[in-house]
Amino acid sequence: MKIFIPFIALLSITALSNCKEKQSTDSPQSTYSTTSTKITVETIFPTMQMYQKKLKVVGTVDPLQQVDLLPLESGSIRKVLVDIGDRITKGDLLVILENPIITREVETLKVEAEAAKKQLDRLKKAADTASGLIPAAEIDAAEATSARASSALYAGMDRLSFLEVKAPISGVITKRNVHPGAVVENGLTAPNQPPMLTIMSCADIRIKLPYPERDMRFIYSGAEIELHFPDLDKTINTNVTRVAASIDSDTRTVDVFVDMSYADCSIRPGIYVEGALIGGSQDSLLSLPTGVRFVENGLPFASAVINGVVKKTPLTVHAEDKHSIAFSAEGVNLSTEFIITGRNLVKEGEAVNTKLKK
Repeated sequence: MKIFIPFIALLSITALSNCKEKQSTDSPQSTYSTTSTKITVETIFPTMQMYQKKLKVVGTVDPLQQVDLLPLESGSIRKVLVDIGDRITKGDLLVILENPIITREVETLKVEAEAAKKQLDRLKKAADTASGLIPAAEIDAAEATSARASSALYAGMDRLSFLEVKAPISGVITKRNVHPGAVVENGLTAPNQPPMLTIMSCADIRIKLPYPERDMRFIYSGAEIELHFPDLDKTINTNVTRVAASIDSDTRTVDVFVDMSYADCSIRPGIYVEGALIGGSQDSLLSLPTGVRFVENGLPFASAVINGVVKKTPLTVHAEDKHSIAFSAEGVNLSTEFIITGRNLVKEGEAVNTKLKK
């Protein structure tokens, strides 16, 4: 039995088949044109720029000189002539000691020195009266004896002078640990005993300010610095005196010092001080406009275009002003492009076209 298909139905089937073949042919072309479209972003190159930075830290005020006074001879305290808070001048008499043994020894040495001197004078006078009567060797021996006695006397007088303790520096008495009647030992043989007095030079002070290691490029001797003493309502503009040669490995800070002199002791050691260093970079730093930077989780980033692909790059910001930031980043140089316009339109790893901003 023969089956007949109407001619109109055959034409419909053929047309439908041709339509499906055309759709399957057009579909890949449509997909390719969609995926091959790249977004164009505006980019900029880093530049080299000098920066200034205001670095503010809290510091300490220390005396430039401080002496713990120990006696140079043993003895008992006869008199203390100063007390805490007294202003003294170098050479002032502070404490008087007693040591009867040294006193008697010195008296004996005086007698021995005087006797040796008289014996030498008699021998010389006799030799002058009768030539050859006194052998030269005897005169030489008498001279040696007299010299030894004089030397021993001078040493004894030095020990006796040590019983009067005088100020080695000018300053203020900050501690007193002795009173009349107390017994002290020679500080050269007993250095661990409490000092009799502590003298601090309040007129000459040294301010120490610990600055972070990352700010090293802005710190140098002679840099301008602003010192603020809140408790005195006083601000002083001066310069850095010296910078430590090493960095504290625990705190990662470098000490900056400012030496100052105030005869009235108005700025006393231990007072609270804030230091604001106006540091200028001594070399040029990589710089970008502030609009390039963005922050994620509190950290600064920028979108770079490397080999036509977007890469989120972490930045280390060293300084900044209203218009630009000084930074460093791994693998970045003056030929690295950074997105300044269109960053929100692309994602990391996406291929883009770039247009350099004029």
